[in-house]
Amino acid sequence: MNSLAVCLDGSAPAYHLRPGFGSGAKNWHIRLEGGGWCESSSACATRAKTSHGSSKLMSNQILFNGILSNKYSANPDFYNWNHVYVRYCDGGSFSADVAALYFRGLRIFRAVVKHLQTKGLSTAKQALLSGCSAGGLGVVHRCNEFKYLLPNANVKCLSDAGYFVNGQSIRGNFAMYNYYKGVVNLQKLQNTLARACTSAKDPVQCFFPQQAQGYIRQPTFFVNAAYDNWQVILLLISNLLFNKFLQLENVKEISWRQYSPCMKSSFCFHAKTLQAFRQNLLNGLFYAQSRAGWGTFIDSCFSHCQLEVDIKWTRPRIHGKSLAKAVGDWYFGRSQSTHYIDCGFPTCNPTCVKYPLMSTST
Repeated sequence: MNSLAVCLDGSAPAYHLRPGFGSGAKNWHIRLEGGGWCESSSACATRAKTSHGSSKLMSNQILFNGILSNKYSANPDFYNWNHVYVRYCDGGSFSADVAALYFRGLRIFRAVVKHLQTKGLSTAKQALLSGCSAGGLGVVHRCNEFKYLLPNANVKCLSDAGYFVNGQSIRGNFAMYNYYKGVVNLQKLQNTLARACTSAKDPVQCFFPQQAQGYIRQPTFFVNAAYDNWQVILLLISNLLFNKFLQLENVKEISWRQYSPCMKSSFCFHAKTLQAFRQNLLNGLFYAQSRAGWGTFIDSCFSHCQLEVDIKWTRPRIHGKSLAKAVGDWYFGRSQSTHYIDCGFPTCNPTCVKYPLMSTST
């Protein structure tokens, strides 16, 4: 690979490959690993000593489940494809290109794709770029380039838990914006994000998918929990508060839809924060829902990254359709309906996989 494409510690990038077979031998699924970001030099230095900053610390093998599974029963549409899991070690959603420092996520992405072209990707008929969390955000920013590198393939993109919302926390601050501001400034992402966006808008806003989606030219599908636990915890500031919502198994819908009877209670205050997050998410996705060939699957679960786990890939349903079926129908054009929005309050969908209580220790 390109010697300039390196992780935070200077080690080479890495990926896991399982070759396709049968009718899927010419089809490729490239998945970008997630794992947050580093917004300061000290945070990146710490990260460089972990598997999210150094390939020297990564495991040699990983399990391929969910959309990566080779079992027809769990993954009928993609089970026999070539599957590639690209490890995440740059801390900038595969988007930075800074020569003086090891912020090389963009170079890593390009180097991995070009290396895979020597292994058969160059003759791909069908290609899907997907990613989880920070990798899902990476999909938003790398989708166009993926198509550019594979001009003869049918290319589509799938962002899993990558739709991060610029919303207020219960303290009134914009924690996600402040986090991203550090990432964008440190890794100089204003130089690599969509130029049409950064020339007219705040580069930090251009890192958010709500702005970046407007510059994607390929059909794209967004999978996100309406109560994404990673983002909800950030908004609520506390695992303890989050646990209270996890235990509301029998909460009545009226408690979520009508806040006036209990406006002074902490429950309603925090419930409003969660509902505001859901509404901000749906407002942002209105653009995706207006684009031909695009899709969305927004379940009302407490979840984050659903495609890599068999039970989350196959069990949660919206209007009777599983995530696996919805994604397959979208990719292969089997359904005119490609947008699935769940019921409007936490725990309302009985097919959600129950989320475990979070640790409240310091």
